[in-house]
Amino acid sequence: MYDRFFESSYGEYAKIGITAGPGLVWLLLLLLFPLVFLVTISFASVNDSYQIVYEFSVSNYVSLLEGQDGWFRTPFIDTFLLSMGIAVVTTLMTIVFAFPVAYLLARASGTLFKALLFTILLPFFTIYIVRIYSWYAFFGSSGIINSFLVWTGLVSGPVSLFNYGVFPIVVALAHAYFPYMLLTLYSSLDGIDYSVVEAARDLGSSRVEVAKDIVVPLSAQGLITGSIFVFVPSLGSFITPKFLAQGKVAMVGEILADRINQIYAIDFGSAGSIFLIIPCLIGFLVIFKYADLGGMRGI
Repeated sequence: MYDRFFESSYGEYAKIGITAGPGLVWLLLLLLFPLVFLVTISFASVNDSYQIVYEFSVSNYVSLLEGQDGWFRTPFIDTFLLSMGIAVVTTLMTIVFAFPVAYLLARASGTLFKALLFTILLPFFTIYIVRIYSWYAFFGSSGIINSFLVWTGLVSGPVSLFNYGVFPIVVALAHAYFPYMLLTLYSSLDGIDYSVVEAARDLGSSRVEVAKDIVVPLSAQGLITGSIFVFVPSLGSFITPKFLAQGKVAMVGEILADRINQIYAIDFGSAGSIFLIIPCLIGFLVIFKYADLGGMRGI
């Protein structure tokens, strides 16, 4: 009896190991080990010969947090807060534009659905850097937008809003990560029983009330997940601000990358990267707490 029990248990564990083992190995190699290395280097230092000195020290974190005017008054903290703000605004912008489109896709069917989805996603088949160059041409004092406004006589000179800076960064990031929000919201909205919506309308509810009381709550899981998928890469972006800020502002990913490339300060970069990881971990904890992952997989 006991032999059969252990044989049965061993067989189940063997099946789990065969199916989940390769993925677990890849996670360890590509996620856990690099994360452990990153944390280790953040407490180390780099000497004048660009060699890593593995001596425990919190000096990297102190240099990030303590400035001449006191704690949390450093260029890194200012840049980090700016990056957080840009990531939040980018996420909100993608929600505003993606939600109605996702709702339309969820209500469409057949040829109309395929045509809409293909039309929306077609621009994203190009590589990321090409899309950034496209936005680069639109902004600036002599970019397409300002040139058009001056040509039509709507303004007498270039509008500072459409110059290089924060606004172009937000627009480009929202455009880049729009599909993440759209497809996540669509998968959530597609699972709604719209007979409930029709019943609410028959009972006298307005469109705003239906959206507020039915559609948004039932799509909250997709909204949370899509927000994380947009917020996390937006926070760590460094290619987009490098092109569209033109040195006027800098995001934290750009600061860390430049510091590492110029003086090989991987100790400073590792410590700074921890501050990027913490919001990401909080975001994933929110997903696991409030999002129904089983429902997202369709089970």
